[in-house]
Amino acid sequence: MSEYAMFYNSVEGDRVYDADDMTDWLKPFFVTGVFNGQMQVTANDDMTVTVANGYVNIGGKVKKFPNAQTFDIETASGTLNRIDNVIVRRNDTDRDITVMIQKGGYAEHPTAPEIVRSGACYDLKIAEIYIAAGSIKITQADITDTRADSSVCGWVVSTVQEIDFSQITAQFNAYFARYQGMIQSQYATYLSVIENLEGQGQQAYTNMLNDFSGYEATQRQLFSDLYEEMRDLIGEATAAMLQNEIDEIKNTTGVMARNLATKLAFTNGTGETLEDFVLIVTNTDTGTVTRYTFNETSPLLLTEHGDYTVEAEDDGYVVLPHTFTLDHTKTTETIDFDIYSDAGYAYVGGYVGAYVASGAN
Repeated sequence: MSEYAMFYNSVEGDRVYDADDMTDWLKPFFVTGVFNGQMQVTANDDMTVTVANGYVNIGGKVKKFPNAQTFDIETASGTLNRIDNVIVRRNDTDRDITVMIQKGGYAEHPTAPEIVRSGACYDLKIAEIYIAAGSIKITQADITDTRADSSVCGWVVSTVQEIDFSQITAQFNAYFARYQGMIQSQYATYLSVIENLEGQGQQAYTNMLNDFSGYEATQRQLFSDLYEEMRDLIGEATAAMLQNEIDEIKNTTGVMARNLATKLAFTNGTGETLEDFVLIVTNTDTGTVTRYTFNETSPLLLTEHGDYTVEAEDDGYVVLPHTFTLDHTKTTETIDFDIYSDAGYAYVGGYVGAYVASGAN
């Protein structure tokens, strides 16, 4: 290529131009490909296809196809399938650009043949044609349009190639990947700290419950021993007074344990009298099963953490909500449940309502 400005008239032979100069001049203005919307491949409902007219640019070499061209597709195999390419080939040996059918190989699951982009030839693939075994005609559904695929063809959509942001994008992606890695590392550290704090809190809560339980048992035993030792030495009035004090201590420690537990309160929504009505509360994490006889004034107390299910022992009733989770955030709280009869009620998810069966008019 010349190293002087183009195009000026030659003065005493100082400007000599050739076809390569024209090619190089066109390259910055037109990307390689088929001009937008041109050279579409269509089926003819037989074993031929038609390539519409259009304009193509391949590395600065251009050609206009003023008329549509029709091509025969080789007869299909009786047992195997194949894929043919419709290509536009720049051939520098022949100094021409032509449209042709590139036949594929036969297979049960065929693939399109590789296009040529070496030596004197450079191909653009504008379509693929699937020829099924035993086919007697090509339909539009058999044709895959590849003009928009920049890896094998591409559109010429403007006279100047769009701005290349690849270098800026690469730099930004590198920065973002580094920043993302830092954020992920910090987030992992944060999660580790939270999990550690949660574990410490759970352990402290468990230790506190154990301390209260041990304190209650110790005090009960101390007072029981003291009462037994003194019962024969003091009168009934004194014994009664000591017994009252023991009962008060038992009540106080019981209230303390009750206040630290999560309370499950059940409401009878059946309109029936529920006598000896048993609820089954199961910790699905630990397998602990608690049987609780329904009492609207005395809630069920739980301290073991985990995911729970609750259901009536009698299949004729439902309890909502059916599941709940117990953790250190629920300590001292009360969770409310409603008991319904299956008769006349339906529930989906967490919702319950009355229904009326419909019959023939």
